[in-house]
Amino acid sequence: MVQNPVSRGPVVRFTRWLGLDRNPLRRRSDRVEGLIRLLSVFGLLASVVLGALFGVRTYREGLRLEAEQQRSRHPVDATLLETAGPKLTVASPAAGPVMAAWKGPNGIPHQGIIDAPALWHKGQTVHVWVDDRGEIVPRPRDRETTFISGMTVGVAIPVFTLAAVSLLLLTTRLLAVRRARNQWAAEWTAVEPTWRISG
Repeated sequence: MVQNPVSRGPVVRFTRWLGLDRNPLRRRSDRVEGLIRLLSVFGLLASVVLGALFGVRTYREGLRLEAEQQRSRHPVDATLLETAGPKLTVASPAAGPVMAAWKGPNGIPHQGIIDAPALWHKGQTVHVWVDDRGEIVPRPRDRETTFISGMTVGVAIPVFTLAAVSLLLLTTRLLAVRRARNQWAAEWTAVEPTWRISG
């Protein structure tokens, strides 16, 4: 039964690219280059697996941190004790430091500096997050941040590996071509004096 050469084309070309075919014209440098290509492919595949493992691990750690912060952080309303200043320039932050008062989860009153929108007046309330002691803390981590962190780690490992592998293969190829040209030049130097053009 005759196999379709078109269906085998990519496989055959990839095998040749890796230097796994039995080509008698293949030089030692070609085989070394093929070995480096083969190791690069294995390294890239391993980086995909590692990226997936570390991405999942980062996502699970993010879920744990997310749950922990949801348990230990509480939303409260803080009352402004002074009017927030104006936004001086376009580059100024949308919220600035203002003295405010609030009650912690245990009902104990607290005072401190919070960020409030520009020109908010004394007596207005601002939504803030506090810990179990009533101290101001950042809002709890959300699911979107957790997902993005996991994806970033999972994708970064294979991407950086691909960049390193590409640089390695390019360097290897350039060195192989340079070495081959030097060999050809040396061989031509030896053959050229005996070269005769019959005519």
